[in-house]
Amino acid sequence: MAGWIEVTMRKACSLAIALLVLGTMAVPAQDSSALIDTYRRNFVRSSLGTKLELLKEASAYDDVDMGPLYDTALQFILGNASLLSTDALLRDMSVLSVNMIRKYKYAPASENLWDLFEIYKDNLVRVPILQTLAEVATGNKTILGELNSFLDKQISLFKSGSRVDEAVLAGAVSALGKLGDASSFPYLFAAYTASVSKNITDRAGVAMAALKGDYASFLAEVIRTDKPAEKAAALEAGLRGEALPPEQRAELAETALAVGVPFQSASQSEQAYIVALRASAARELTAREWQKASPLAIKHFYDFQLQYNRGQVSKSNFLESIALLGAMGTTDAAQALALYLQLINNETEQGKTYDEQISLAVVNNLGRLGDKAAFDYLLYMGYLQYPESVKKAARDALQKLRW
Repeated sequence: MAGWIEVTMRKACSLAIALLVLGTMAVPAQDSSALIDTYRRNFVRSSLGTKLELLKEASAYDDVDMGPLYDTALQFILGNASLLSTDALLRDMSVLSVNMIRKYKYAPASENLWDLFEIYKDNLVRVPILQTLAEVATGNKTILGELNSFLDKQISLFKSGSRVDEAVLAGAVSALGKLGDASSFPYLFAAYTASVSKNITDRAGVAMAALKGDYASFLAEVIRTDKPAEKAAALEAGLRGEALPPEQRAELAETALAVGVPFQSASQSEQAYIVALRASAARELTAREWQKASPLAIKHFYDFQLQYNRGQVSKSNFLESIALLGAMGTTDAAQALALYLQLINNETEQGKTYDEQISLAVVNNLGRLGDKAAFDYLLYMGYLQYPESVKKAARDALQKLRW
């Protein structure tokens, strides 16, 4: 008996849908407004199961904006919000309506979409809502403010040790990137630096770079004003992939070096971030051969020389500061490096231990610079107790000097 009732109900539902479709077919195809109104009236009158079938039927229209119908469906769903967590039909109706609003790019539904987002905690609904808002809510300051606030709260929750839904968080980050409003930068930067996951960090980096406005200036301001950890993260963000064009990358690195060289902190962790900031900036400026940074490069070299002697920076950091001078192509950079070679020669002559790797780096970069200021010091290396590898490098460098 129960099976017969189920079959009968299914047939009745199919008949109702057929009648509804026939009713809509009577509306002239060119009269889109009348067609939508017919669907909306039938939706209001239908049972829950028939409503879903009607919404599926309407989704086939490509040349008619059926957005108002799905906005009506959202209003119905919101009016029955208490059933969302238990009624599978209502959930399916939610997902379908959200996706169709995205298909038709029906912007007037934005506020209803956000209301549904706040009520429904399931990421199977929340993620499609965020994807839809990213396409329909452009220029909607209310939705933008809500999304910024949501991301802010989620990052705060994560930092406090609470669990966050990463799929929803990723959706919010991507949505803000697509909406592209500059007001989202601090919230996206917080997501970028929160270390939620590589996925979130990568998405936040892409989203920040997609915002309208001067992205390089946003990052430079963080480097100038924020804490060392944020300074280092801002430079890293600017140097990721193709976030910035080459000239802006170099300018950002120059800003970072200008901030980092004079920075002093009693905190070892802060100082470690500053060393990382300076080393990253030095590598970028070396790769770009950014001569405008030559005075900074010299200061950076002298300071890292001192810190290396004290064991405060690694040999790798110091070698990179030498390479930076070699990339500057200026007389001042050559003179600074030549004077350091004079110091190495004096200590070697006195029988002190020298570092072959550092000696070779100095000699090779003097050869790269090709400035005759290094002539006497390179020539003198042939008379000191250096290994043949260093002497050969000195002879090669001498051949590259310009007269």
